[in-house]
Amino acid sequence: MTTPSPEPANAAAALYRQQVLDHGRQPRQSGRLDGRARRAQASNTLCGDRVAVSLRLDPQGRISELRHDSQACLLCLASASLMTQHVAGLDAAGVARHHEMLRAGIQDASGAGASGDLAALAGVAPYPSRHRCVLLPWEALRDALEAPETEPSP
Repeated sequence: MTTPSPEPANAAAALYRQQVLDHGRQPRQSGRLDGRARRAQASNTLCGDRVAVSLRLDPQGRISELRHDSQACLLCLASASLMTQHVAGLDAAGVARHHEMLRAGIQDASGAGASGDLAALAGVAPYPSRHRCVLLPWEALRDALEAPETEPSP
């Protein structure tokens, strides 16, 4: 007797869980940019998560380089990693649209709103205490976009 294949919703949920685990365990674009860059940090004092973002903009105001230096839970690391892949080449308005779609997706009980790989993060929708884990890197990114270029502190 063969085992029935998983239903599409279950397969999608498994894929999303795998993406979160993969990005959380092996975050992309981690580290700091050397030299002049825009920098900001966000932290969650309740759990100790901390995300520092450094970025450079091209002459048109789009993100040309982005790194995150995170000491955080797996969800926060996955969010930071996925974020770096989704915002390359975007300007502040494009980042704001992605952030709002993600925020809406995780605050909606159905998880609707987030798209593409970011939809993997919508799995936290039923867990309000974990929403901040997913949104923290985006807060640091928003602040870094508004910050002036600076040299890294020693």
